[in-house]
Amino acid sequence: MDEFDARATAEPDADTKALITELEARGCKELHQMSAEDVRGWFDAVIHDLALNPKPQVAATEDMMIPVSGTKIAIRLYRPEPKGAPLPALVFMHASGYVFGDLDTSDSFCRLLATGAHCMVIAVDYRRAPEYKFPGPIEDCYQAALWVAEHANEIGVDPARLAVGGESSGGTMATVVAQLAAERGKPSLCHQVLWYPGTGSLGPTASSQNYGEGYFLENSLQAWSVGHYLNDMAQVTDPRVQPLRYDDLSAMLPCYLMTAGFDPRRDDNAKYANRLQGAGVPVTFACAESTIHGFLFMLAGLASAREAAAESITYVKDMFAGP
Repeated sequence: MDEFDARATAEPDADTKALITELEARGCKELHQMSAEDVRGWFDAVIHDLALNPKPQVAATEDMMIPVSGTKIAIRLYRPEPKGAPLPALVFMHASGYVFGDLDTSDSFCRLLATGAHCMVIAVDYRRAPEYKFPGPIEDCYQAALWVAEHANEIGVDPARLAVGGESSGGTMATVVAQLAAERGKPSLCHQVLWYPGTGSLGPTASSQNYGEGYFLENSLQAWSVGHYLNDMAQVTDPRVQPLRYDDLSAMLPCYLMTAGFDPRRDDNAKYANRLQGAGVPVTFACAESTIHGFLFMLAGLASAREAAAESITYVKDMFAGP
């Protein structure tokens, strides 16, 4: 069986180069020197400017509160049609660096995904670091997926077609939720769908060395995020932080993983896909070769992001239509 590989184009596409210049002018290289609140404000403004406008239409959205860990968090349901026959569903975790982001971070993509794949998308507003540290956000996401499974009939979800997914740190949490579901015996999930997740690293890679500076996701920002998220840096080797460190991935769900050519995580994403495949897990691996990390919340600014989103949505539609 051939190993997965990922590569970049000779240089980023024109939209991506222009956006990198804009993000650097707005201060993305200095984010690691800012407070959590200031970084949240920075990302909220950028995401607002790069979201699709007007918003892609869905039949309905519904924000609701669900119980987790003795408190409540918000979820948002995106319906491609008025409530009727049960629909397949993807429980989605937004990008955050564990510190920023909310239900609006991936709103444009969730809307496109719900209508394009004709499924319900259920976005999770998990609690964030530094106020809520590891493994708290993971448990929020796990319990949200469990709640959806246990209340599937009430909200119009087909429990036999329930998947988890997410982008960036949300992708990390989605794949850990899949592992926890296997370890704990519930909920019953059918697939994991990941976009440029933090899989951890077992050593330097070409992409981490070539694209860790000057391509939006700075190495300094990654270190800042982990520093806010963990209680102690010794936790960095926990496989729930670096899924590449799981000893056994054989119980994992079938996986779709899309990375980006100019993402420092690209090569580690390929390693994770290869680890899954080597453990006997069905894997589809893709790479948006001409763009950067975070492209799903940059849809208004990047034609390549819109193309990658469409490719992913086709996969999810076919995934839910299959056996």
